[in-house]
Amino acid sequence: MEKIKLVLLVKGGITLDIKYGILSILPPLIAIVLSFATKSVLPSLFAGILIGSIIIAGGIFPGIAYTLETLVENMTDPWNAKLLLFTFFMGVGISFIWRLGGSFALADYAQTKFKKRRSVCLGTWILGMLTSINDCLVSAVVGNVFRDTSKEYRISSEKFSYVLDATAAPAAAIFLSDWIAYQIGMIGKGLNAAGITDVKPVAAYIQSIPFNLYSIFTLIFVGVLMYTGKDYGPMLKAESRALKTGQFTDPSAKPMMDISTELGEAKKDRPMIITFIIPLISALGVIIFGLLWTGREGSGIMGILEAADAETALLWGAFAMAVSGFILALITRIMKFEEAMDTFMDGLKLMLMTATILVLAWSLGSIADQMELANYIISKVGTNIPFGIFPIVILLMSMLISFATGTSWGTMAIMTPLAIPMAYQLTGDVYTATVMSGVVLSGAIFGDHSSPISDTTVMASMFSGADHIDHVRTQFPYALTVALVILFLYSLFGFFGFKPVVLIPLGLVILFVLLNVLHKYFLKKYNIGEDYHLNMKEDFKKTL
Repeated sequence: MEKIKLVLLVKGGITLDIKYGILSILPPLIAIVLSFATKSVLPSLFAGILIGSIIIAGGIFPGIAYTLETLVENMTDPWNAKLLLFTFFMGVGISFIWRLGGSFALADYAQTKFKKRRSVCLGTWILGMLTSINDCLVSAVVGNVFRDTSKEYRISSEKFSYVLDATAAPAAAIFLSDWIAYQIGMIGKGLNAAGITDVKPVAAYIQSIPFNLYSIFTLIFVGVLMYTGKDYGPMLKAESRALKTGQFTDPSAKPMMDISTELGEAKKDRPMIITFIIPLISALGVIIFGLLWTGREGSGIMGILEAADAETALLWGAFAMAVSGFILALITRIMKFEEAMDTFMDGLKLMLMTATILVLAWSLGSIADQMELANYIISKVGTNIPFGIFPIVILLMSMLISFATGTSWGTMAIMTPLAIPMAYQLTGDVYTATVMSGVVLSGAIFGDHSSPISDTTVMASMFSGADHIDHVRTQFPYALTVALVILFLYSLFGFFGFKPVVLIPLGLVILFVLLNVLHKYFLKKYNIGEDYHLNMKEDFKKTL
């Protein structure tokens, strides 16, 4: 197939290659449609990879061979391999926490401290933001801390997984995390492409933070939802089910990870909360140490994060969690050595499904990248657009690319070096050009947050014990609500130049009004009493 080239007339001379045209849409489209149609993620992802491979290789049998090679390449990629090992060692740590009775000890302790469902929900939200040094870590740590407690307090798996997912990437994109270094790197490429030399990448990143409206509004929106309990859409149905029946998941659900089924009965004769706390503290402590150690050549906290090897730090932390659990099992004499080894192996098995999905998701992203899906989308939009709609166009393109590929980082790598020079060409203003990276990040996180093939969405489903498609289906209306609000705000920025000091308060007012209107509408639609939200305020024991 003849290669078509699209040249963007911006400083730096960016050239986009488009090899496969509209065919590049097929692999992610097939995977996403099949995921919802079959509620089975593995064959859906594989089908997308296979279709893309057949197109690339030019035949069925060459396509099968190409599929296998793509899977091998993504399994053996150094970054991916470290995340796979991180996942497996996390599974080992979870296995020891469960078998040693740590989860039950924490649940018993929580019931003495938490009297309201609101307390559990807010605790999940707050801990998610506090552990956001990596988005995957949020799901792993907070999922383990509050999963069993959420079951006790009749909080649905759908809502629990939403809190994990909605406080992972949005918090990591704003607070101190490995995301900062990556964003600064992408902004630096954009500045170079635009020929901008009078602002440094770190300063440009700081300027862009208030324009990352999706992350800001999502974090606030989650907090308000956890406090008020004013759910709507399919999430309202899920929460109503959990309250009335005590069912953590829908009866037809297929949870990605059910610890009690996978690991069997825990030892409840001597449950100690220390068997829960020590493995998690070990993981967090070693990860922070790993970031500081691998980034020690950097100057200042930003420099350290930029120089740090986040994947290595995560791997060290997960290994520390697994080892500390093994040691605790022996020194507390709750387990003998042979039993501890069985628990270790069961922890590895626990994460097999998750590891498989991660490899398939990465492989599908690789196929989409090889077929230059992002370039095709950009080519359809074009570059001759007025700046008034430019922020909206950049937002929508970032959303679409991230949703289709399942990666926010990949979207940032594509869009940030394009958005900054394009904005600079249109306006000639350095500030306006640099803050476009915040718009890109907003779209990238929305797409990643909403996509069933995103690794962070998969991990939120896994560590919450939720059905993956139920998680995606129930959180999408919430993500879309925030997205529509910021779409309006970016139009105000594009056409009238309103700054965040005006946009953020205005957006919050709109968001809160929408929340109340939608909550009342769906209460009537589902025939649920108007006092539904009071379940968050009353003493938990009195509501049962």
